[in-house]
Amino acid sequence: MSLVEETELPGIGIRFEIVTVAGDRLIIVVHDSGTVEMYSARSGDPQEPALVATLTDDEARLVAAIIGRTVYRPEAIERLSRHGVEIAWLQLKADSYAVGRTVREFLENTGVTVLAAIETDGKRHDVLPSDYVLQDGSQLALAGGKKEVHALKTLMEKGR
Repeated sequence: MSLVEETELPGIGIRFEIVTVAGDRLIIVVHDSGTVEMYSARSGDPQEPALVATLTDDEARLVAAIIGRTVYRPEAIERLSRHGVEIAWLQLKADSYAVGRTVREFLENTGVTVLAAIETDGKRHDVLPSDYVLQDGSQLALAGGKKEVHALKTLMEKGR
């Protein structure tokens, strides 16, 4: 789970910064006036975060409800999670242990399935052959038990 850094901005409001597991930085400034500004940046990127949106109070509440899945939660995903099946995305980075290795090296006896892979050029693979070589930037949709999916993600990212 990501940590939230909270900074008071006297006369303006509060600034929240979240660094996601994927390495993205999300900055949300909640103004005392009710306006909310959302910024995005990659972790470690020296450039200033880019403004994504400026929201009114009502718009911010709507976005919060959507992100918090109170407005929509896919029924199929909800049903799977009730039965202990987790669906998770993993985006491989250049320094990921799995890059350049085959799917076979990771999936045998893990209890995890790769549902799909999406390459950086947008090409989608619904069924990966065991000799498929994992690439930098590939996004993998994984399904399995929560513990098993977490363990596989750690192995693919860090090699342990």
